[in-house]
Amino acid sequence: MAKSRHQEGRVEEAGKKIRKWRGHYYVYVQQENGTEVRRHRVVTLGLKAKLKKYEAEQKLREIITREVGTGGARPDDMVSLEWFWTNRFLPLKTWRHSTRYVVVHAMKHYVLSRFGDVRLCDLRKFDLQAHINKLAENYSKSIVGKACTWIRAVLEEAVEQEYLRKNPARKLVMPPTRATCKRFLTPEEYRKMLSVLTGRDRLIFRLFVFCAFRPGELFALRWRSFLSYALRIEEAVYHGKLGTPKTKGSAGLVTLPQSLAEELKAWYEESGQPAADEFIFPSKRGTPLDAHNYLRRDVLRPAAEKVGIKGLTFQALRRTFATHFHRVGTVKDQQAQMRHSNAQTTMNVYTQAVSESLKSAMEEFDRKMAESF
Repeated sequence: MAKSRHQEGRVEEAGKKIRKWRGHYYVYVQQENGTEVRRHRVVTLGLKAKLKKYEAEQKLREIITREVGTGGARPDDMVSLEWFWTNRFLPLKTWRHSTRYVVVHAMKHYVLSRFGDVRLCDLRKFDLQAHINKLAENYSKSIVGKACTWIRAVLEEAVEQEYLRKNPARKLVMPPTRATCKRFLTPEEYRKMLSVLTGRDRLIFRLFVFCAFRPGELFALRWRSFLSYALRIEEAVYHGKLGTPKTKGSAGLVTLPQSLAEELKAWYEESGQPAADEFIFPSKRGTPLDAHNYLRRDVLRPAAEKVGIKGLTFQALRRTFATHFHRVGTVKDQQAQMRHSNAQTTMNVYTQAVSESLKSAMEEFDRKMAESF
């Protein structure tokens, strides 16, 4: 990053046949290792026949002001996008582990894979927009949106830290993307899954559907979270690291139908009545289950494939609740169970009560899913 200090420029006559004014000045540029290097700049100011010396000197001063600024900085030509991302952008962020993982993954796979080695000063809006448009041909709105958002944010920070004079991504346009997947399970598919799942896995599957859990929330549950009629969400696990739930509103109570509460009690007994701080669904090492493996390799997808169900994801299970519950419960009850209501963010999760209407709706939902809509 160039520092604002510079030597005053000088103007000299140049050329033998065509006489021109040439300006000289120096800038001090900070390198990636923190050291500074003085760099000599030479610029042609114009023809001597058309420009007096004082006019050439004024023009040089204007160039120096644009180049270095009056307390600003000149971009370092050697800084790449990946270097700035790693050394100047990420260290400023205090994200939760889950947020950091999502952002880093999006930048690494959808931005840095294409522009990581490109110098900041060489980034152009045309190239960035062309890349975003290309992503839109193959990826969802969510992925393209992340790529667009974070390249814009990173380069805006580069401007703020004076590695760039302007942000080439500032006016990137979000292109049309492929349709968002809206997969959910029909009641028939729900019952097919129950036919091939047993014990712990059957219980986990039902909790996903009835409580609209995100995987990080379900697999972080401890036995102290079980309140006989509900489960209290206090933590979330993401790629093996425990932290807070996705949002403040995500922390709260989810209501259990009586049949699920009984299954959880049976699982508690079968597990040897674990201590309150132990996980409800631990791995063999006593840690939370790995959501990725549980879905793709170990349980859910293999079970789904056995009964001809394709496209099963955790989002599909959460969407299953949202799709079918509205037939038996109110919008308010649905928001409460999915923890989308803003009012819940201000409530104390330790004293939060479950409405009678939600309890009644959950029992009806359990009955309908077991039969048919």
